[in-house]
Amino acid sequence: MFGTHVTPRPTTLSARAARCLANGPLDPLTLMRDVCQVQRLQTDAAERMAQALLGSHPEFVRLASGHWALAAAAGTPAAHGILSETLPGTGPATHVPAGRSEQGLGPGRAQTRRAETQAGPALHDITWAVVDVETTGTRPSGGDRITEIAIATVRGGEVVEVFSQLINPERPIPPYITSLTQITWEMVRDQPVFRQVADEVQARLQGAVFVAHNASFDWRFVSEELRRSTGRELHGPRLCTVRMARALVPELSRRSLDHVTRHFGIDIEARHRAEGDAVATARALQRMLVLAEREGLTDWPALERHVEGPTARRRRTAADRRRRAFPLPSSEDSSA
Repeated sequence: MFGTHVTPRPTTLSARAARCLANGPLDPLTLMRDVCQVQRLQTDAAERMAQALLGSHPEFVRLASGHWALAAAAGTPAAHGILSETLPGTGPATHVPAGRSEQGLGPGRAQTRRAETQAGPALHDITWAVVDVETTGTRPSGGDRITEIAIATVRGGEVVEVFSQLINPERPIPPYITSLTQITWEMVRDQPVFRQVADEVQARLQGAVFVAHNASFDWRFVSEELRRSTGRELHGPRLCTVRMARALVPELSRRSLDHVTRHFGIDIEARHRAEGDAVATARALQRMLVLAEREGLTDWPALERHVEGPTARRRRTAADRRRRAFPLPSSEDSSA
């Protein structure tokens, strides 16, 4: 199953990895972010962590595509050092001993294998759940809670539905947060607590790609609230529109939501409110998906590699160096 899903929280890292892989192979970055809950993890570090965590366990195998899978699901012998070149929907597995290249397959078959391992959902077939949360602070594991959540569903290039709800955080809202969001305790006092809307949130995320501007922030808060209220946690693909803008609109010097939406001529009806920010992010996503397809990025694996791959990291490193040379004021909102 492609898309976000919610599962009971396993108790060990290997059990969590098995749970993540139960629905099919995952690339090391997505897998290790889910298993270790480290959203800032980079691809090279994720590959090393995956090898260290899973490489000695016979129930896990590394596919020729670089993805990890459960040995039983991939149809491979439960032995370390055996690679399989299959992904969901590509047919029976072909086993290739470690170190053997594709050259022995012949040019036609090798090209077919590469196409198979790179196949994935087409962008125009994906449902995107664009999320924004307002919160009492920045630390979900330190007691901060959601005060408002919005999920804008994008399908077929259109915003088809928007869910928005104020949430009683069951704790005071700091004055500086109220000054930013205009959300007061009086506004949320009689609103539902998160556990009362958890089923609705899960239903709207199920099977979709989780999207947000600075996605790690929103993902951590939603995942922590679901864990706290239901004992379950989020898994699945996610897309950060900050990183997407960095990869697809390199001429932008800043990628805050204000700068990205201004570039595309998008008005934000209510800045720093969940619905206004989610809808604006969804519209920015629509514009950037058009740019992605113009660049030949027509499916999810291609887009993910472009946004998260080594080239994108080099672009981010160069941009960071430029920003350090010309520091911004501390009040500049550059992430969301």
